[in-house]
Amino acid sequence: MSLRMVSHSTNTNLIYAGFSLFNFRDEVFLFGQKGWPKRSCSTGIFLLHLKGHIFKLKAVSFSPDSCYLPPLRCPAVTHYSDPSESNSLFYLIHGGRDPNSELSNLLYSMMVHSSTGNKRTLLCCIEKNLKGDVPQGRYGHSLNVIQNKGQTLGILFGGRSYRPPGQRTTENWNSVVDCSPEVFLIDINTGHCTSHLIPEIDAGFSFHVSIAKNDTVYILGGHSIENNHRPSRLLSLKVDLLGVSSSVKCTIFNSGIAVSSGIVTQASSDEFIIVGGYESESQKRMVCNTIILEDDNIQILEREPPEWSNDIKASKTWFGSNMGNSAVLIGIPGESKQNTTDANFFYIVNFGQLEEESQVSASQESFTDPEECSTLEDSEEFTFEVEAEGSDDAENLDNGDEEGYWIKCSPTCNVNVNIWVPYYSTEFNKPAMIFCSSGGDDGHWVHAQCMDLTESQLIQFSQENTKYFCKEHHIDRGIQTPQNKKQIKRTPIKSPRKKSPATLKRTPMKKSFLKRLFD
Repeated sequence: MSLRMVSHSTNTNLIYAGFSLFNFRDEVFLFGQKGWPKRSCSTGIFLLHLKGHIFKLKAVSFSPDSCYLPPLRCPAVTHYSDPSESNSLFYLIHGGRDPNSELSNLLYSMMVHSSTGNKRTLLCCIEKNLKGDVPQGRYGHSLNVIQNKGQTLGILFGGRSYRPPGQRTTENWNSVVDCSPEVFLIDINTGHCTSHLIPEIDAGFSFHVSIAKNDTVYILGGHSIENNHRPSRLLSLKVDLLGVSSSVKCTIFNSGIAVSSGIVTQASSDEFIIVGGYESESQKRMVCNTIILEDDNIQILEREPPEWSNDIKASKTWFGSNMGNSAVLIGIPGESKQNTTDANFFYIVNFGQLEEESQVSASQESFTDPEECSTLEDSEEFTFEVEAEGSDDAENLDNGDEEGYWIKCSPTCNVNVNIWVPYYSTEFNKPAMIFCSSGGDDGHWVHAQCMDLTESQLIQFSQENTKYFCKEHHIDRGIQTPQNKKQIKRTPIKSPRKKSPATLKRTPMKKSFLKRLFD
C-alpha cells in the first residue's frame, strides 16, 4: 500500500469532481470533465498518460460508427466481460449530469475498437436503445452486471433526480430529490427494462457503494438528501432469473457501514477495498474497509489506511475514482494549499497489484456530489496537451473518396474524420471546403477551417465569382487568407508634363530697338 502525489503538465480544470475512469488493457481513460469538450476532442475522453510522477491528458479517437458521448459527471459506471466476444471488456455508462446540469437517461456501451500498440487506441461507443420501464435521468446511482446462462443483466438502483414536473416551481426548479427505492433490471442484449419496487426500504438514497457477485448485488451506505442521513446498513438484492419473469428479493442487515461517495476498487477475485467518502456532512471518512465475498456470505473488515498527507487531512472535500489494478486516483481542491493557483492536486493510492481477473463487477463512484462544488461554467474552455506518437496520416486519408473531404489539405491541417464536429453553422456531415486556384486548372481543395476563414468570409467567397488562393500560396492576386495581404510599395503617379507658354527673351539690343520704335 502506498500514497504518492502526482504532478501534471496540463490544465487540471479538466479533472473535476464527478469524473470517471475506465481501464482498458492497463490504459486508464478519463471521462466527465468540467464543461463541454473542445472540438479537437469532441467526446471528452482522454488517455491518462502517467509516467513516473507526472501525468498528461491525451486526446482519444473513436471509430466512425461510434455515437456522440457528452461529458457526464456522476454517472453509474460498471464493466463486464462478454464470453461470446472473446471475453472483450465492456463498460456501461448510465445517467449523469452534463455541463448544462441536464440529467441523462441514456445507456452507453464502450469497448476498444482497435489498438496500434503504444501508438493509439481507438474506442467505440454505442448507445443502447432502452424500452419498457425506462429509468428516468439521474446521477449518483449505481449500475452492476450479473451474467447467467448467456444472459447479461444490468441492475440499476438509487440516484437523484429533479422534482417531478408538477412539483417544480420557480423557487425549487433546480432542486433534486432521491429517486424512489426501486430496482431496474436491464437486459443488456435487448435493452428491455423492468422495474421492481422494494417495500423493505421506505425512502431512496444516493452515492452508495455497490458490489455484485453471481446473482446478488450488495449495497453499502449511501446518503438520504431528505433527512441528511447516512444509514449504517447493508442491503442484499438477490435476482431470481429462473422463474417466468425476473424478480428481486431484498434482505436488510445492520452490519453495514455509514459512508457516502466512497470508492471501491478490486484487490482480488473475492476481495474489494473501500476508500474515502464521507461519514457526515462535514467529516471525511479517513479509514478504509476490506469487503470479502465468499459464496453467499459477505465480510466487512476494517483496514489500515495509507499515511494521509497533511494536505489531504486539512482539505474539507476530496474526490476521485477507481483506476483499476487496485489503484485509486484522489484529488483535493487547490485552495487547501497556501499560495497556489492550481485548481486541484492529485494523489494515487495503490493497494497492490491485482493478481487475477474476476467476473465480479463493482460500480465506480466519485467522492463528491457536484452540488457541493462550485457551479459549472458552461462557456469555459480548457487546454490540454496532445502527444504525437507515431504518424496520424492514416486517420487523415480519404474515407471512401468522399470528394476529398478527409484529405490532409495542408501541413497544418487538423481535420480528422474520427473527431471532427461541425465548425460552421452551414456544416452537417462534412467539413466546408474551398477551392484554391493556384496552378490554373490544377488547383486543389482546402478546408475552410484550416485556412482560418470566418463564416462570413466563407459565405462571401461562395457568392462571388473571384479566384481564391489559400495561405500556402503567397500570390499577390485574388483573395488570400489570412487577410493581412503583402503590402506593395507604390510610387505616386506624376502628372503629365505640360509645355510652359513661350516667352520672349529680351536682349539689350532688342530692348533699345523697341524703345526707339515706340518713341
